[in-house]
Amino acid sequence: MKKYNFDKKILVGILFLLFTSLSSNLFSQNLLLEEYRKIYPKEKAVFVFRKKEINIDFDTKKDSFKIISQIESRMLHLRLHSQAYAQEAISYSDYTKISDIDAYSLVQTADGIRKKQVNNFQTRDAVSDDVFYNDVKEKVFLFSNITAGTQTHLAYKEELLEPRFLGSFFFTSYIPSQKTEIRVSVAANIEIGFELFGVDTSRIEFTEKTQENRKIYTWSLENVSKYIDEKSSPNLRYYEPHIVLFIKNRELGNNKKVPLSSSIKDLYDWYYPFVKEIDTMKGFPELEYFVDELTANDTTQLAKAKTIFDWVATQVQYIAFEDGERGFRPAQPQKVCKRKYGDCKDMASALLAMLRVEGIEAHFAWLGSRDLPYTYSQTPVPLVDNHMIVVAKINDKNYFLDATGNQETFGTPSYFIQAKEALVAIDSENFEILNVDSAPYSQNSIYDSAKVKIDGAKIIATGNMTLKGFPKTTILPYLQFQDKEKETGAFKRLLNPHELTLQLKKTEVLPTTRENPLQISYEYEIPNHTQSLYSEFYINLHLNPIWRNTEIDSLRKTPVSANYKFEKTQVYVLELPRGASIKYLPQNQKYDSEYFGFLVEYTRTSEQIILKHSVYSNYLILPVSEYEKWNEMIKQLHQAYRQNIVLQR
Repeated sequence: MKKYNFDKKILVGILFLLFTSLSSNLFSQNLLLEEYRKIYPKEKAVFVFRKKEINIDFDTKKDSFKIISQIESRMLHLRLHSQAYAQEAISYSDYTKISDIDAYSLVQTADGIRKKQVNNFQTRDAVSDDVFYNDVKEKVFLFSNITAGTQTHLAYKEELLEPRFLGSFFFTSYIPSQKTEIRVSVAANIEIGFELFGVDTSRIEFTEKTQENRKIYTWSLENVSKYIDEKSSPNLRYYEPHIVLFIKNRELGNNKKVPLSSSIKDLYDWYYPFVKEIDTMKGFPELEYFVDELTANDTTQLAKAKTIFDWVATQVQYIAFEDGERGFRPAQPQKVCKRKYGDCKDMASALLAMLRVEGIEAHFAWLGSRDLPYTYSQTPVPLVDNHMIVVAKINDKNYFLDATGNQETFGTPSYFIQAKEALVAIDSENFEILNVDSAPYSQNSIYDSAKVKIDGAKIIATGNMTLKGFPKTTILPYLQFQDKEKETGAFKRLLNPHELTLQLKKTEVLPTTRENPLQISYEYEIPNHTQSLYSEFYINLHLNPIWRNTEIDSLRKTPVSANYKFEKTQVYVLELPRGASIKYLPQNQKYDSEYFGFLVEYTRTSEQIILKHSVYSNYLILPVSEYEKWNEMIKQLHQAYRQNIVLQR
């Protein structure tokens, strides 16, 4: 009997402690929810923490690096309608192995906190809009019972099979984070390199210490805002704080080091074997007859190079492949020419071989698109680039030939590689770094000239527009619609996107070639464009006000990115109605700066008023420091646009 009473007391005590513990956990979780709701009043969820721990060692038996990462995060759902964050996906490829996935939800119930384990994981191919096939796959799963107060926890292990792919770590994410941390632990004989990128990295705390024959590096950031998504921003790698990691070398003793990614030469030595077979071929007999016939009418190397470039650009369809080693090794040139499709490496292979058949010096070249802000000296790892082209050397001039764009003009680098570095393969031992220039705005021009006639309250504009460079290659696909309504809409946007009452009467796109400008003739009417008062009538000759309403918000935090530099000129010639004279002509205006500017200039004759209006944009990335000047220019431009010509009879 006493034993029974003792057991009963124990049971009651256990139940009391269990109830107290559950109540305490529930109370604690409620406090956490309220605290974070106050800190993030507009957010549906927040990361309590995000962290990654990387351990780097070298396995002497396997003669390879052993790189294991532990990734972990916990998200707190703050409000209803946060179910969009219930789905998670873990990406991996042939170069990574994922294991030990532990995913669960901590759900508040009347009985306390309940743990809901995720058991259903599906594997799927990762789909990318600009890649036909890649080796990246995803483990996809859903957290259950997502509601306000739920916490979702994810942890997994990642083994990296290629040590050059340590990659990058972003401190920001799609929702805010209370704390983000990356920790790297390396054996004492391994030296790592790292570079911080982003607009502001000053708040990132860094520590370095030695512990038990290991070096430990830690970077952490607290109270992290979610990443910024603003219109016309460059890739977030330009402004969001992140770190790029790489292994420089390992020490063998006696001051001997085995390099991995300590210099550009290390990266080149890893890259070159992928192209060596093609680059060292003595000739390409299977292509000789075809190429000789293709260039039969060309008498100079430059002309032959242009013909070959145009053929590859127009006849070989660009299809991206990213499949393990296939993502680095170009296909045989004769195979590419026969099947007529391939990725950038394949097109470079075909282009290089065809140029060499005609005795033209040509080299493979790796480079990063403008989505990547890195340089080869900063980050000598594969993350630095994502594209391949050919550099042809003709008459002591370098031609950067990117055949992946079927509208590109020979001699002008495609817009997404301008102002970037190219790693050019010379031979198995030698390379050079070349800078790809950006085309000046004078090469990318729109010239619009029209005669304007007043007919009662409406005006009739009859004109011609000439487009050169990137404006031509950008607009041309939009003027080739099978659908007449879509084609008409494209012309209206080109001629005057601000005037909804514009009535398009006639358009004609004149035949053109890849190297010649695009010419468009047109006629349109705008009803009720003139206003009359007694013997006076008013007309605004700014028929297509460029950069109208393009002020930059003073709160904007990110730079503005442009595809290319350009200039646009409009010349409108107003025929004076019979018996009309000029009572008022607006003043000329001008604004000039390093990055942008405009000109508004009126001239008069006895029968005409001529308005010349031009703008130029001289940047690829406009820094935040220039926003005040931009807004001042737009203010002056708007003043010019509001000025009317006054005529009287």
